[in-house]
Amino acid sequence: MVDILNSFDTRLGSLQGMFPNRSHILDMDSTVAALEAILSYFDLAAQEEAIVARPLSEHDLQSYLQSIARIREYLRTMSSIKLKAGERVVQQLKRSLKLAGGQLDDRFKKVMSQHSQPLDLKIVTSTDRKDIPPFPPAAVQTLATLAKSLAEIELDPNATPTGYLKSYCEIRANCMIASLSPLYQSSVIELKGVYDKGSSPFIPYTSSLLKLCRNEADLADTLLDPKLLSLAFMGSIMPPIEQWVETGRGITRRIRKTYTSEVGILFDVIESLEATMNTFESVFGLARRQKENDASELLKTFKATAMRTFIDFLAEVRNHNNAKYQAMPLDGAVHQMTSDTLNYMRRLMNYLPMVESILNVIGDGNWNSPESGASQNRRSQAAGRGSRSPILQHYFADVLEALVQNIEAKSRFYKKGQALTQIFLLNNYFYISKSVRTTPGLLEIINGSDTGNNLTSAVYERPLKQTVDAYQDNWRSCVEHLMDVTYVQDGGLQQVLNSNQRQMVKDKFKNFNHDFDELWKAQKQYSIPDMDLRAMVLKDLHQVLIPMYDKFLTKYASSGGSGGVGAGATMEFTKNVQKYIRYDVSMVKDMVQQFFTNT
Repeated sequence: MVDILNSFDTRLGSLQGMFPNRSHILDMDSTVAALEAILSYFDLAAQEEAIVARPLSEHDLQSYLQSIARIREYLRTMSSIKLKAGERVVQQLKRSLKLAGGQLDDRFKKVMSQHSQPLDLKIVTSTDRKDIPPFPPAAVQTLATLAKSLAEIELDPNATPTGYLKSYCEIRANCMIASLSPLYQSSVIELKGVYDKGSSPFIPYTSSLLKLCRNEADLADTLLDPKLLSLAFMGSIMPPIEQWVETGRGITRRIRKTYTSEVGILFDVIESLEATMNTFESVFGLARRQKENDASELLKTFKATAMRTFIDFLAEVRNHNNAKYQAMPLDGAVHQMTSDTLNYMRRLMNYLPMVESILNVIGDGNWNSPESGASQNRRSQAAGRGSRSPILQHYFADVLEALVQNIEAKSRFYKKGQALTQIFLLNNYFYISKSVRTTPGLLEIINGSDTGNNLTSAVYERPLKQTVDAYQDNWRSCVEHLMDVTYVQDGGLQQVLNSNQRQMVKDKFKNFNHDFDELWKAQKQYSIPDMDLRAMVLKDLHQVLIPMYDKFLTKYASSGGSGGVGAGATMEFTKNVQKYIRYDVSMVKDMVQQFFTNT
């Protein structure tokens, strides 16, 4: 064809000489040059394909990118001239461009993975973002160049696009997840032992997540085209955020079952989320999320759980048939429900502002179900006392009233009139009283500022005193056996007992021994762990029973009998003293000290 055109050119040149005034003679030189250029693309396509097909290394990246630029230029030219014979070249160029894109993508993933290793926990949990090691400048330059080149490669809609942006998101998301893994693992483990305020691993998990998210924003801004920033940022942070959200939801599910021991975690997490909500909003703003951010939704879930725990807790204390608290202490010790309730109230005292805020959202008294039987009169009176926080007072008072009512109902588990009933009530009343008085601020909240209307006295202190008096009745028979009369004869003290009088003394010793033995055998199996309460209960025994026994024993123990235990006796009632006098005073004291030790 070139020869034909050259022949045309020669002939047209002759014609131009014959007709010098004709201006539209064809410029065959430029036409031939253009045709030769187009024909050269058939050879150039094969040459460039050979370049992009070889393995890409960091040393020949520039030459590789130059080849890609030429391929894109050839492709634009060949696509525009619509030569049927050029379709083969167009397909070859597209194939080369796809191959080049794949190689760039692989290289991008390799470099990105090399510099996206999990961070050390100390770096993750530090408060300074500067502790996160940056990408080396050479790596930043390489990744930015690769990302730009990949973004410029345009394939037809039916071709498979390069996945560098997807790779970027996956690599960075996995790096964040792996870096946060220790905090995630700690957050999903159920609490063992007593929770210390502020120690929930979910708190550093949250702050570390935010720090890494901000770091991701900076990295994307450094490496990627501005038009891709929000898409890349959202793709890299959402998987770790979703894992964090699910961890938080798991905590709320766990706390619904174990809130009496883990309620502190709930309040600590709410506090930390509220403090970081502005940061979360800015993070989701960078990601251009249209819906409400996930952190805000999680905070609502935690608050709803907190509200539910107040209502559920009071209902649980009121439930006399709660399977969780069916087991009764056989030694009359403090019931598990009592200790759980007071421990829960102690934990609430550590978070009073938040507790008050949540109770205000619930509404004063709305924690009561219609069948709860709560004292509305008591609550309305308390509202006018001018206490620091009436709604806190109302809730805590309702809890204590419900607890005492439940404990009294449970005491009926023991046999009617049995001393164990009083021991059980004493242990629980005293535990409530002591816990309220030793928990800083709790007594003031419950009683309010009006000391003339003492709620604690009405709820459990007065019943405590009444129960102590009721318990002393168990010893009435022993005390009555030791009551004695002074015998007078001929105006003076009788020195010798007659047979009826001697028998009466024998019966007193015999009955005392029997009743004392029975009480000792039973009550040494009972338990009063609190030393203050034990001393209070045994006070009357030490002040009444032992002195009376000492006096009675001194009066009737004969020194004339064989092996009598008393010295200086004045009235002999038997020759066989050991048969009736089983204990001396020190033995009785020692046995009394064994009461309530559960041995």
